Amino acid sequence: MTSISVEQQIFLAIAYRGTNISAVARAMGTTRQNLHQKISRNCLTKEELSEIGKILGGEYVSYFSFPGGIVIGDAMKGRKSKTSRQ
Repeated sequence: MTSISVEQQIFLAIAYRGTNISAVARAMGTTRQNLHQKISRNCLTKEELSEIGKILGGEYVSYFSFPGGIVIGDAMKGRKSKTSRQ
């Protein structure tokens, strides 16, 4: 399986939505230059990636997935633990 960088994912998502980095940056309250630098340096926080996803009308998801349905990370949000008592 071929892996693509987070930078590539962001630019593909922007193109898919038919917008541009300037519009995303404005919606985030920053400049195109600042956002482009953060993307290029791969120093966006998970919160910023999530915000970009929402701006684009989607969702950015990052998590570890293990056999047996074990998920660690963002995909855990809203799920009840299998070990929790009700």
